[in-house]
Amino acid sequence: MNAAKIAGEYIEKHPVVKECLAKGLVNFSELARQVIEQTSLKQKDFDAVLVAVRRYAEKVKPGKDNEKAIMKLFKKSKLEIKNKVCAIVLDESAPFSYIVKLIEEINEKQEPAHLIQGSRTFTLVTSQEFLEKIEKIFSGKVISKKKGLVQIVLRTAPAIESTPGVVAYIYSLFAEHGINIVETMSSWTETLIVLNEKDLGKAMEILKF
Repeated sequence: MNAAKIAGEYIEKHPVVKECLAKGLVNFSELARQVIEQTSLKQKDFDAVLVAVRRYAEKVKPGKDNEKAIMKLFKKSKLEIKNKVCAIVLDESAPFSYIVKLIEEINEKQEPAHLIQGSRTFTLVTSQEFLEKIEKIFSGKVISKKKGLVQIVLRTAPAIESTPGVVAYIYSLFAEHGINIVETMSSWTETLIVLNEKDLGKAMEILKF
């Protein structure tokens, strides 16, 4: 395997390194040395690794026009916040008809209900007041539950469909500030992010575009 390929794979396996490269925060020579130290490469490969790192940095560097488009979307976006939210993961054996009926009941009370269907589980994000009822209906089917969460809905213009990197930009900002995203999903112009309530203050500061 050649040096350039090994260097590229190393960066791909280290998202923080990749992100710092994109932001121009990395000393290329130091990174090249680190790649050599932590892979099967030798010191004789230094020049090849250095070139590979520089090329990779150019590849992941966001274009100024695209960054402007992302910021333009954010400045025109709207935020909706809901506290006292819970996230419940149900086993795939949970009757889907029961889930649908429950969501209808929650919607009738004008409370949020968001369902994520995985290959082996269902995740329901809704108001904490329904947690006890959900546990009762799906007794023995609850894999995990989290409460004390907050739901943030970011509403943007339809241009989000054709603007690369919008969601990735938000996620990277949260990661940089040590904010864990508990659940996330999107529906056209709406991006839903679920966090721990303790992180709401930091999140709101980040989302002031």
